[in-house]
Amino acid sequence: MTITLTLIIETVIGLRYSDTGSDLERIESILTTLENTFVISPVLFLPLVLVLVVSYKKMPAIPGIALGVIAGAICAALMQGANYDAIAHVAFGGYGAETGFEDVDSLLSRGGLDSMMYTISIIIVAMMFGGVMERTNQLKVIADRILAAAKSTGSLIVSTVLTSIGANLILCDQYMAIVMGARTYAQAYEERGLAPENLSRAVEDSATVTANLVPWNSGGAYQAATLGVATIAYLPFNFFCWMSPIVTIIFGLMGWTIWKREPEKEKEAELQES
Repeated sequence: MTITLTLIIETVIGLRYSDTGSDLERIESILTTLENTFVISPVLFLPLVLVLVVSYKKMPAIPGIALGVIAGAICAALMQGANYDAIAHVAFGGYGAETGFEDVDSLLSRGGLDSMMYTISIIIVAMMFGGVMERTNQLKVIADRILAAAKSTGSLIVSTVLTSIGANLILCDQYMAIVMGARTYAQAYEERGLAPENLSRAVEDSATVTANLVPWNSGGAYQAATLGVATIAYLPFNFFCWMSPIVTIIFGLMGWTIWKREPEKEKEAELQES
């Protein structure tokens, strides 16, 4: 439902602005500059394809990203003629385009590891703060009081969504919020005979998607640094992320798409545990 609503809204907005963005001469100039400056080949999709493959195979993040970096360096050396010094400089300090065409230079000039240090420091501090909050069970005390007031299935889902969003605001890290939302309410869903898919969906539609809407959250800090746009600036246009918890709350209160636990699966789970 949320995906459909987002698609409709973005289509309407896109149609409103489509007439103002068709500067064909400018686009042609950009393409010509790129063709004259770089070697453009389908082979250069290799690093992207490699990262997608290792992500699909659920390879750990660090070796997966390292493979993408190595593949990119190899492509830069073989296809663009870059030497080791140039590759190392770009990796740390970023790439500065000097094509003489301002649009292309502003498009391609980006910072490397050095430009991300501020964001990385925020993420590290956020994770440290979140770890303290989780270890001391400070947020769990609040969640338990909310859970005590959740008498119906709808109110349980609302509590899950609000707690997960609150965890994003307080713990400052998406993964901490996901773990907190799932751990806090897992037993309540089981006791009420609700399938675990309901809890997974509620957490996904709150903790996962709203992290990039919080400026001091590691997700929001990363997105703002990557896009070069302040979190508050892109928030109103991030329709999917702020509509997802709203739609989930409505569906929960109305009792739509609420799945019950299947007795056969429960017996299988008990047998496996024993």
